[in-house]
Amino acid sequence: MNPVKAIVLCNNPIAIPAIREFLFLGNVGAVVIPARNREMEDILTGLLQGSGVPLLKADNKNLQETVTTAIEQYGVNTGLVMTFPYKIPSALLTLPAKGFLNFHFGLLPQRRGPQPILWHLLKNDTEAGVTIHVMDNGIDTGPIVMQEKMPIDIKDTYGLLQNKLAYLGAKLGANLLKILNYGTMIPSSPQDESLAEYLDMPTSADLTIQWKTMEAAQIIRLINACNPWNKAAGTAIKNWFIGITEAELAGTSQPGEEKEPGTILSCDKQNGLLVQALAGQILKINIIYTQEGFFSGYRLMDFGLQAGDTFN
Repeated sequence: MNPVKAIVLCNNPIAIPAIREFLFLGNVGAVVIPARNREMEDILTGLLQGSGVPLLKADNKNLQETVTTAIEQYGVNTGLVMTFPYKIPSALLTLPAKGFLNFHFGLLPQRRGPQPILWHLLKNDTEAGVTIHVMDNGIDTGPIVMQEKMPIDIKDTYGLLQNKLAYLGAKLGANLLKILNYGTMIPSSPQDESLAEYLDMPTSADLTIQWKTMEAAQIIRLINACNPWNKAAGTAIKNWFIGITEAELAGTSQPGEEKEPGTILSCDKQNGLLVQALAGQILKINIIYTQEGFFSGYRLMDFGLQAGDTFN
């Protein structure tokens, strides 16, 4: 038996459930975060208090030196990476005896890139998941060690799905440590390159509602994908750009009463903000976002909008 002592590199609260699990199991040698991530610094300072595990900060210039020193100083024999913004130098990948493993909060090889959760939603995928793979010189390309899928609920926002995947990652991480504790080699399989797709950060067009071509379910999925990652999905009306943060289906138009997609059908407190979508479907816009703040949808009437106005 060769107990794991891991150095964990992370940049996002999605890693916290797994780190909490690793600390409970006594398998953390050090934790590294980007130097300017104040949110993670505050969270981890409290979490690591009394554990004896150091919290280290690094930037792209001193990452290799910081991690190399920590591996030597704290008896680290494996590296675990969770949403870290810097590419791990090749010289580090084989420095720990058990190598470096990446927790990718998406399904590989289909959803490579920095925002797999977002793209699972934007691509209307029915499943998301967590993939743990051996790190190599590519981006999300190494052999897969573990992968577990989960269904995407129609009500899942970016934030809700991220939370679910965070706890799934903790579960897989605990199983991974059990395997690593009993040897240096772990089973893995190469990724199927015929299924591979690398998806970069989305453009503004990817996050903008297209009323004339998107069905109601697609619009809701886009809105959910942007909550809270982008605060809201974008749309424009009367040359004014606003965001929609929450919406739901609210029935269908009566035969012969269907309006042009994007048309406001009502904008008052009693009925709410109702908007015509394709195929006669009606969307109820529950929450909007403007430069002035977040509001109930019907509050657009305070900005002078009314039934008959049309979103572009």
